[in-house]
Amino acid sequence: MMQKSEFLRLIQANINAHGYHVTVVTGGALPRYAYTIGCVLIVGAELVFAGGEYYSQAQIREILDAFVSRLSREPIDAGFSVWLGLLGTFTLAPVDASWRNRVLLGAVDYHAQPDLLVWQIVPEGLHRTLDVPEMAQAFDATAQPVWQWLDRPWPFPVPAHSMVLTEVQVLRGAAATEMMRWEADDWEIFAGAGPEVPAADRRMVPLGVLLGIDPTLEPAVYLPIGKGLWRDIEALEWNEWG
Repeated sequence: MMQKSEFLRLIQANINAHGYHVTVVTGGALPRYAYTIGCVLIVGAELVFAGGEYYSQAQIREILDAFVSRLSREPIDAGFSVWLGLLGTFTLAPVDASWRNRVLLGAVDYHAQPDLLVWQIVPEGLHRTLDVPEMAQAFDATAQPVWQWLDRPWPFPVPAHSMVLTEVQVLRGAAATEMMRWEADDWEIFAGAGPEVPAADRRMVPLGVLLGIDPTLEPAVYLPIGKGLWRDIEALEWNEWG
């Protein structure tokens, strides 16, 4: 693990070279998120892109870069919108201090500024998945269950870093109808027949994300390795594979 002093040197080196640094946080039960450090000197605030598994990490960097470029020339305010072609349209929303002090610790530490101004980049329409939080609202583990692991300990008898191969439709809220456990920390959960899901729609996400989206997926936690369950889209009662 990188030491804090080494991390701060890396941040400074990237700010010197590129104007700002981007931290991407992955691992554990939380959704992936990325935030800037140093943009406060360019646009007056830091930016965060939280969740949004519709997008790849490279695409998120592209989105951040586009916002920094636009905001360096235009005033920043709520509802500020950027259209990025096939990536979709994105708006800005303010970030409540309760989120900032949980997920942007690197930026808070670097600036030594506990009241740091932060804005969330929010995807719109079908590009928005349920792992994107409402960061303008005060953090509440019950109201934002996908992000509950920011405060709540991991309660399940499987690793907190467990991952699931799923699909965009499930991340949008479609009911999953089949699940399979392949390893101690590796599952597949789909809304339809897994082999029929196009590769472009598949996503690898933390198990904690899907349990936050749909608590009825909890039986996945207790599946023996090599076993699976299925359910009818209407009855939604889990059954063992025959």
